[in-house]
Amino acid sequence: MSCTAPPRRIRSYVRRERPLTAGAKASHEELWPRFGVEPHLWSDLKKGARGLVLDIGFGDGEALLTMAEADPERDYVGVEMYRTGIVKALRGIADRGLSNVRLIQADAKSVVTSVGDGHLDAVLVFFPDPWPKTRHHKRRLVRAEFLGEIARVLRMGGLFHMATDWQPYADEVAVAVDAHPAFLRKEGSGGRPVTKFERRGQRLGHSSHDLRFTKIG
Repeated sequence: MSCTAPPRRIRSYVRRERPLTAGAKASHEELWPRFGVEPHLWSDLKKGARGLVLDIGFGDGEALLTMAEADPERDYVGVEMYRTGIVKALRGIADRGLSNVRLIQADAKSVVTSVGDGHLDAVLVFFPDPWPKTRHHKRRLVRAEFLGEIARVLRMGGLFHMATDWQPYADEVAVAVDAHPAFLRKEGSGGRPVTKFERRGQRLGHSSHDLRFTKIG
C-alpha cells in the first residue's frame, strides 16, 4: 500500500525577524486584545453595514493607518506576518485614536479564502515581495489563482489595487488581471499614501507602478 504526501504549500513570504524587545512585547500584550483579531473570527467584522477594506502585507502600518484615518466611514483590516510591523501598527492605532482598524497576524492566502463572496469593498496589496529570481516566481502572492479569490471576495464595483516598484512583476500582474473577465483597469494611483518601503526604493532609483482594477463581473 502506497501513500502520496500532500503537496507542500508554497509561501509568499519567509519568516525572518528578530525577537521582540521587552517594550515591544509589552505593547503587544496590552494592545493586541483591543485591536487584534484572530484569523477564524475576522469575518465577524462584516456583520455591520459599513464597507470593509483588506490591506495585505501592511508593513509598519503607516499607509494603512493614514487611509483609515482619512476614511472613517469604512473599516480597515490589515494582514501581516511580521510581529515588529504589527507592534508598530498597534501603537499607531492607539496613538491616533482610531476605531476602524483591526489587525490579523496570518498568511494572506488563508485569510482571503476565509472571506465570504462579495464581502469586501477593496483589496490592497502594496509592495509585496517581488521574488525577482526566476526560480522564485512561484512564491509571488499575486498570481492567477489568487486573483480568482480576490475577484470572488470583492463586491461588484469593488477595487483591487496593487503597487510595486519591480517592473517585471507589474507587467506580469497587468497581463493576468487584464485577461481576467471580472476586472476592468482604472488609471492613476487613487491617492495612495507613500509607504516606507516605497521611499526606500525611491532612494535607490526605483519607480512605483500602481495597478488598479474594478470588479465588473
